[in-house]
Amino acid sequence: MTHEDNNIPQEQELLHEQRNRIRREVIILNNEEEGVDEDERDSEGDSGDHEGDAKPEKPWMIFTTGSILTDGTLPYYRYFIAIAAMCFLSIFLTFMSLNADREYRLREKYALALYERSVLKEEERYSLSSKNAVQKRLEEHGIELVDLSKDSRLIKR
Repeated sequence: MTHEDNNIPQEQELLHEQRNRIRREVIILNNEEEGVDEDERDSEGDSGDHEGDAKPEKPWMIFTTGSILTDGTLPYYRYFIAIAAMCFLSIFLTFMSLNADREYRLREKYALALYERSVLKEEERYSLSSKNAVQKRLEEHGIELVDLSKDSRLIKR
């Protein structure tokens, strides 16, 4: 083996050690932000080498993808979430107002049908109780209708 072949495993080992040291430092910095005790930091430092065990540090990191985005782009992402929420709210309110308008029109049609029915019933009742109809019925039964004289009325027009 040449001298260069012996350096390659040593360089890879150095890179691996540097990566592990950087991971531990990142874990320590994250834990300091959260206020975790040093005992817990040591236990996490040993098990922190597994990337699959990584959990979001804060609950909202799940929704804001804080683990993916850098600190510089996170505020913009929050603005996008706010804009998306406002768009959803405006669409929701639009459909609610359309639904309310549809229900109002249905109730208006129903009220119009009830009004027309009441007018027909009133006309039917009037036709049964009009003076001519009453006179015809009285004549059928042989009764004569006599109008009272104006002097006999209690209420004067």
